Amino acid sequence: MNIVLSVFFLILSLLPGSARGEIVDRVIAIVNDDIITLKELEKYVRVEKEGQYVSINEYFRNVKMKERIDVFIDDMLVKQQAKKLKIEVFDKDVELIIENIKRQNLITELDLKEQLAKENISYKDFFEGIRTNTVRSRVLARVIAPEVTVSESTLKEYYTKNIEEFKSEEYKLQQIFISIQRDDSQKRSIIAYDLLKSGKPFEAVAKEYSDEPSGAQGGDIGFVKGEELMPVLRQALRGLLPGMYTSVIRTPYGFHILRLVEQKKGEILSFEALKDKIHQRIVQIEGEKKYKEYIQKLRKSSYIEVKI
Repeated sequence: MNIVLSVFFLILSLLPGSARGEIVDRVIAIVNDDIITLKELEKYVRVEKEGQYVSINEYFRNVKMKERIDVFIDDMLVKQQAKKLKIEVFDKDVELIIENIKRQNLITELDLKEQLAKENISYKDFFEGIRTNTVRSRVLARVIAPEVTVSESTLKEYYTKNIEEFKSEEYKLQQIFISIQRDDSQKRSIIAYDLLKSGKPFEAVAKEYSDEPSGAQGGDIGFVKGEELMPVLRQALRGLLPGMYTSVIRTPYGFHILRLVEQKKGEILSFEALKDKIHQRIVQIEGEKKYKEYIQKLRKSSYIEVKI
């Protein structure tokens, strides 16, 4: 599973929608020395009904909010632990993760910001959401990882079972990208695909239909490492020969059509070279199982008062 990508979609599911109705702010929970206000929780949860509420009571009746307050409290407990452990996530760390998100999805910063705007999420909130999830990961790594024992045989077994993942492949690609911001984005992507099937050169279709700056250069985006691509895009490239193109691929940002120009197939990386990476992956998988136990311990040793 691609961790960075998984974190990204988790953030999109937690961050807020627009609030067209004015919500009166008040304290709704106390967690040790910190308070949670209604507006903070509203920012944390992208609620249903596009944020339109007749009254504060209707807001509180929203199931999504009631489900998410416990998750918000858990995150606050983890942040409090991060302070005690002196764990920090700097802006440059968040920026590197966002750059990886853009590479994986073959999008520009403008595409990312347009999609966030469509989801009614400010770039600042998105940035801080990435920071929160990274803090959580680092706390878990510090506290839980030492409790997870991974044997040499387990590492080798994982390597053998997932050996295809460890090929160092690079793809030289051309792309037609049609932004989801367009009202006719799906229709436009189908037209572009039909033109390709009719024999029109990929470069010509890209110049006419692609919303990416690369469209002016016939959609050329150069070489991309396989492990950096979003799984749905990487999967679409499997089985293609140079000169072939994919069908229309939908992502949260829009519609992609990829053409494989050249493929560099590297050797499978050795077990020794990947040993630490595999260990980290297994620790993360096992750590998620222990996370609930850890949170319960924090809750038992904390003062928590929910006022709704």
